[in-house]
Amino acid sequence: MNSNPFSNWWSFALSGVIALLYGLLAIYNPGDMLTKIIGFFGIVILIVGIAMVIGVINNIKNKRTYVADLIWAIITIIVGGILTFYTTETVKIFVIIMGVWAILIGAFQLYLMTKLDSSDKSRNIFLINGVLTVIFGVILFFNPFTSAKALLILTGIIAFIIGIVMIIISLKMKSLSKELEA
Repeated sequence: MNSNPFSNWWSFALSGVIALLYGLLAIYNPGDMLTKIIGFFGIVILIVGIAMVIGVINNIKNKRTYVADLIWAIITIIVGGILTFYTTETVKIFVIIMGVWAILIGAFQLYLMTKLDSSDKSRNIFLINGVLTVIFGVILFFNPFTSAKALLILTGIIAFIIGIVMIIISLKMKSLSKELEA
């Protein structure tokens, strides 16, 4: 029995439509989309924390160790609650942390550049990448919410393009599927 590898063309089409919808939402309403994504992520983490508490209760009933699991469950629930109910602040803090990280990485790259021999061609790569990374970090650090929205818009543009490509591929798969069936 020969299977048709192109018969699931519709799943590519559906994935393409979902990517297009995400892309459009991210491009045209990034602020609202960003807070919703963080909020949903927070809800998922809350559910995980509650499941961990259930596991702790089972460990207590079965006379197993539970203190470390209980601590992690509490931390998970707190993080989930913060993400769920303080989304804007969470985004700002996360982006500020990303900004500090980028500044440190860029500064380290510039430091490494100074340690290379002046004839080493990779010095230019370290210089360019280090400067760009520091600039990126400064932008994130001093304008976190706008930077997060800009990153979301960028992912929206990428998702939109990928969605179009996936729909085109699905149409090609559909025609190939019909050719194999004939």
